[in-house]
Amino acid sequence: MADISPSMDPEILSKTSSLKIRARTLVEGFLSGQHKSPHKGSSVEFAEYKTYSPGDDIRHIDWKAVGKTDKYHVKQFEQSTNLKCTIMLDGSGSMAYESPYKKNPAINKMEYARTLAGALSYLILNQFDAVGLTTFNDKTISHIPPRSKPSHFQHIIHDLENLIPSGITRFGQVIDSLSERISGRGLAIVISDFFAREDDLIKSLKLLSSRGLETILFHILHPDELHLPFEGDVVFESLEDDLPIGLDPHDIREAYQNLIAEKIDSFKNSFQTLGIDYVFLDTSKSLDQGLNYYLLKRKSLQKWRS
Repeated sequence: MADISPSMDPEILSKTSSLKIRARTLVEGFLSGQHKSPHKGSSVEFAEYKTYSPGDDIRHIDWKAVGKTDKYHVKQFEQSTNLKCTIMLDGSGSMAYESPYKKNPAINKMEYARTLAGALSYLILNQFDAVGLTTFNDKTISHIPPRSKPSHFQHIIHDLENLIPSGITRFGQVIDSLSERISGRGLAIVISDFFAREDDLIKSLKLLSSRGLETILFHILHPDELHLPFEGDVVFESLEDDLPIGLDPHDIREAYQNLIAEKIDSFKNSFQTLGIDYVFLDTSKSLDQGLNYYLLKRKSLQKWRS
């Protein structure tokens, strides 16, 4: 694995205002230590025109159009690809959690998840593959179908930046609806804290597999949710629809930590049995694990198709 770049540090990422810049910086810093290999098995197809601006490759100017309109337009191209990836991002209220401790270096889950989704999208497009984005809570909030054209990254970033966490999480209805929109084999990436009051998560994920989709789950939790570090009498208010609860965390801390650890182990074992890849991410840690896992998965998919 490549050395971790300072640009991947959660605290540094949280201070960078533009998600687009964060995603690109993260990927380019990560790839700088990777061994790059040429992308094979794709072809180039015309996608759309854009107005010429300084720095564009003049080889792609449509001179016939210049002669007819006296305006300079540049042809943009889209790579035909064997891989179509759909990223599903949990936009429920619990994803908005951030620590009340200002010195805690971990960023909130939504910013972490946004950056991961943006970085994965940029990485996928950089490999000339197609990527789409679905945001959801108990229903689909927005859906961008997979495309590989150059301007597609901006559409994804726009939806990521405008996502406001709210509501509760229900995977069943969302995955049922999404599976009907996805055609052909491909890759589904689910990014969530997996706080959901339902027992049909496994059943829903089986549906994705039945559609021929390779699936990667990125399970994101804040360290506060892992360790329950609070002291004294505390009133916990729900970010979704639960009632407030008052208690002393010291009384339940050990049992709580054991329960969370058991839940993570249960996910690992259950998803492995289904052939679904599971990656746990703590928001105080760098995002290189998520990117590295995607690259390993992408490499296995290329071998599988060859």
